[in-house]
Amino acid sequence: MSFTEKDWSVARSGFILSGSLCLPVGDGPFPIVLILQGSGKVDRDGNVGGRGAGLYRNLARALAGYGVASYRYDKRGVGASGGDFLSAGYQDLVDDAEACWQALAAAPFGNPGRMYMLGHSEGTAIAAQLSSRVAHSPRALIQLCPFDDSAETMLIHQAEVIERELPAVPGLLGLLLRLGRRFSGPYDLHMRRKLAHVRTLDGGTIRLGPTRVSALWLRELIDLDINGLYRAVPCPMLMIAGEKDLQCTPESAGRLAGLAYAPTEFHVVPNMIHHLSICEGMPALLDMRDIDALPLAPELLCLLEDWFAREGAEAHTPAAPA
Repeated sequence: MSFTEKDWSVARSGFILSGSLCLPVGDGPFPIVLILQGSGKVDRDGNVGGRGAGLYRNLARALAGYGVASYRYDKRGVGASGGDFLSAGYQDLVDDAEACWQALAAAPFGNPGRMYMLGHSEGTAIAAQLSSRVAHSPRALIQLCPFDDSAETMLIHQAEVIERELPAVPGLLGLLLRLGRRFSGPYDLHMRRKLAHVRTLDGGTIRLGPTRVSALWLRELIDLDINGLYRAVPCPMLMIAGEKDLQCTPESAGRLAGLAYAPTEFHVVPNMIHHLSICEGMPALLDMRDIDALPLAPELLCLLEDWFAREGAEAHTPAAPA
């Protein structure tokens, strides 16, 4: 596969967002995708602290093989980007994504008539929200692992899953988790207390498991009207869920597909988990496998390739005479 990658930055008030353009071989302008990451301190490639499967890098390179350019960026306060991650709210992240979209709309290498937003997990909510408020509307949204549950419902559900998995977690991690439970109580009840507490905070941070997050981000995400965002989406959507996704379940994605007013194509990829790779056995939130080397699900890539091929054909089909 041939492609060109280069650094590209977007100015924000007081700092710079740094990212990577991935361009197909050939002459532009190209169809172009803005990749919007899932939650957490995630860099442009989809990694945290330098570790991970590089899923957004792999997505970008796959898209280049289909003749589609993309831009992915380090969140504020992550990687080479300036700003402070732990003081940012969810709406700050939406504003950052909007700035990137506006910059791409004015760039010479992108085809302004074929601009797309591709969201993953939390990024699907950002894409849905942006689609109805940007001046230059996207041609379509590609939503990977979307969700219609509130953040509060999803976090409590994940804590309940961890509570069920806990007795079987092996080794030192299992020992530490079970020891922590003796002090904090059942994980689902502990999560409910955390979520009640975050509503009392004006700022600062709060710990979710081993990770410290912005209290403002969590509070704004909890209050988000996901269904309202999707009812306002003005463009077609491709929604793809993973059969074994325990975080953004296929049932949740299916409800969204039925809710949206915009034309929506919906698929569930067999055996795909939240990180867009394949799990042949029983899925688990406390999966101890090393996911760094896991490839993207082949059926996911086939769906994307087929969809962009049909998109390209439709974009080049002359309109019927009136």
